[in-house]
Amino acid sequence: MPVKDEDTDWIVYHILSTGGPKTTASLVDETGLPAGDISASLFRLSSNLLIDSREGTYDVLSIPEMLLRCQCRHDVGSPVTIENGVVKVKNSGQ
Repeated sequence: MPVKDEDTDWIVYHILSTGGPKTTASLVDETGLPAGDISASLFRLSSNLLIDSREGTYDVLSIPEMLLRCQCRHDVGSPVTIENGVVKVKNSGQ
């Protein structure tokens, strides 16, 4: 029986939040779900600013990181931006 996207996301997020950084392969092993489902879940969780990928592993973002990334994405007046995981002050010309 197929697992709903939101259920897959919950499973993946729960594993990451309790077990630390994981690779896609380790998440496939731990969940028993197909690699395509795990990859899609990781994409959704990243797009929703809940997790981040660093050096081939995925991990949850802290609440302050989530809030800062949300502000950078949606607040056009934000004085900072995030590039490759680095917070940078925007140039006054941006």
